Amino acid sequence: MIQTSGFFKDPSPFPEMSNPGLEFIHETPDGHCLLFKGYRNDKMVVYKTLKPVFRDDPVYQRMLRREYEIGISLKHPGICEMLAWTSVQGCGDCIEMEYIDGCRLDKWLAEHLGDVAQRRRILSDLCDALEYIHRKQVVHKDLKPENILLTRYGFYPKIIDFGLSDADSILTGKDPAGTWMYAAPEVKSGGMAEARSDIYSLGRIMQQMGPEFSAIARKCSAKDIDKRYPSAEAVKRDLEKMRITRRPFSFVLISLLVAAGIAAALFLKRDDPVENLFLEAVEQVRQASMPR
Repeated sequence: MIQTSGFFKDPSPFPEMSNPGLEFIHETPDGHCLLFKGYRNDKMVVYKTLKPVFRDDPVYQRMLRREYEIGISLKHPGICEMLAWTSVQGCGDCIEMEYIDGCRLDKWLAEHLGDVAQRRRILSDLCDALEYIHRKQVVHKDLKPENILLTRYGFYPKIIDFGLSDADSILTGKDPAGTWMYAAPEVKSGGMAEARSDIYSLGRIMQQMGPEFSAIARKCSAKDIDKRYPSAEAVKRDLEKMRITRRPFSFVLISLLVAAGIAAALFLKRDDPVENLFLEAVEQVRQASMPR
């Protein structure tokens, strides 16, 4: 079990930190932000702020403010909640965010945690969150396992980092952006991202969730945007069909074996080995029919 928070990356004192009430927890290596853990009204929160070298740069100030303005409009259990725009001693302007106790999806997958049913449920929850984001006219533009946290209890996904996101109501930040491995072809070629660009990224994530999802993943990440799923809701429908269509055949077998076992019990003694074989077979099929 991974013991650090999904926000954590080798927590250690940040040399330029001058506020003893905060704990440095993460630095985006190629980015412009720092994360600190703190407390407000006895509640643990996270503060996202600019690195000192960028703190007085109006371009980066606008980027941080833009992330807040997009994120504050999103209220969904599958999205890390932004709480306030505030100024903190030693940090300057900050986004105050929900603290999530858990781990990143990439680390969770590296430890091969969860069965098929659990991974399917995580993907289904991600689809719910992504569908909500798109209905709010927001495109995440950097969906990847590192930007998905799983809660420690229940492994519920939370999408984080809207630093590259785009919204209809926002005039700045319309340039193509994202992580190359997960970016859709239209984005890599310099085009604008849209909801189906996020669907492509979801498909690339799904490829790492196991071979059971390969068919859905291929459709999500089709190079031709018009051949992808039209929405995250449509992806979820196919995930649900996976759950429904896997079980009926097993239940038919169970019914037949139970009927055969009852028939055998009418003619054989209760402790007869033949009846026991039937009962063992029924239990094996029942176990095989359970979601994985």
